[in-house]
Amino acid sequence: MVARALRATDVLALLGAFAGPAPEPPPAGRFARPEVPEDLVPALAALAPAVRARVLDPLGRLGPQPAPGRPRTLTLPAADGVVATARQVDERTCGAAVLALLALAGDPRRALELSRRPPGAAEIFAGSQRTLHARATRGPGGLPAWPVALGTPPWGAARAARYGPVRYTHRVVGGRSGGRVLAAAVEAAAAGVPVPLYSGGDLAGGVSTAVPRHVVLLTTVRGGVATVYEPSAGRLHGVPVARLVAAGARERGNDPLVAAALGGWPHVVWALLPRDARG
Repeated sequence: MVARALRATDVLALLGAFAGPAPEPPPAGRFARPEVPEDLVPALAALAPAVRARVLDPLGRLGPQPAPGRPRTLTLPAADGVVATARQVDERTCGAAVLALLALAGDPRRALELSRRPPGAAEIFAGSQRTLHARATRGPGGLPAWPVALGTPPWGAARAARYGPVRYTHRVVGGRSGGRVLAAAVEAAAAGVPVPLYSGGDLAGGVSTAVPRHVVLLTTVRGGVATVYEPSAGRLHGVPVARLVAAGARERGNDPLVAAALGGWPHVVWALLPRDARG
């Protein structure tokens, strides 16, 4: 029999907190490739082909998927040719790094600006993380609403998340509803809308591990394989969908392939789902 361990999110789900039905999924393919404004066409045409491809596809979704167990480094679009890994800037900004990449993927203008603005893509990406982290941890009136040392709360991340015209809500992944929430996340990513996921542990590792601890980005799903961006190493991981969905369960076992994609944690404990994405 598989041992089961309790997470804080299981308690929240049992109480009905941060729960509820998942939003309607986005139309398949509608948001997979953001439209390029006409005024950007000349600037994009002037870029080297490899740089242009990265500007138009910052998450590398149009190329081959990373094979399970063989992660691939994700680099930032950079017109100056300097190779910079898309990595979180410090231990608190995993969520902000995910939000920054999400915004780049949905906005070619923003991605082009990052690629050619001094002092370089790495510094601009780091600055975006700090800005987004501050925005997601503040409440009404700009007052601090969450300790910055604890990272980015799911509700703050949902408020700040942007993928082109798509906005997000959040749902806890716990209890009996966890599988449904993750299924909705997979469906959204398969339709072309990336989904931020929070990972964590359970009480078997102590109270401090049973809460959301890290943030990754489910970038796409093709052929039964999910691609996950993990910001601490700046890598893309290929994970079979069934094994990723199983990470929302309370099974105590640790799937090494999934844990690598989730930043070292065994469970998916929260998800940001696209809302109002039917048009």
